[in-house]
Amino acid sequence: MKLIRHQGRSVSRDIFSDIFDDFFGRDFLTSSTRLAPAVDIVEEKDKYVLKADLPGLKQDDIKIELTDNILSISGERKHERNEEDKDKKYYYYERSYGAFERKFVLPNDADIEKIKAKYENGVLSIDIQKKESKKPKEIKIE
Repeated sequence: MKLIRHQGRSVSRDIFSDIFDDFFGRDFLTSSTRLAPAVDIVEEKDKYVLKADLPGLKQDDIKIELTDNILSISGERKHERNEEDKDKKYYYYERSYGAFERKFVLPNDADIEKIKAKYENGVLSIDIQKKESKKPKEIKIE
């Protein structure tokens, strides 16, 4: 199974923005753009198992699609701040919010008709069954 990496656009920067980023840390401004779940992929005898950490999301916030042998996991962690929070003073804000998408190219032996997913305790688990291997046809010599 291959991971499809997204290549970002190059952006020209000036020295002042570099100093600002170095002072606050690059994560200060980009934490909402880094939301991408950590994923484990394991191959077993009869299936592949993909597990993605998605803490704090509801099952309805997660979308799984399959298009042209590409498995896509997407969703959004909504920001918890609202209009009533104006009186609160946030000292540290580290959790990431926003939309995410991860894509994986499925191997040729994946049976796309038998993919099952479950979500429990913040972990999305996707079982991708392998196709039954075709046995070679024996040809008798006459």
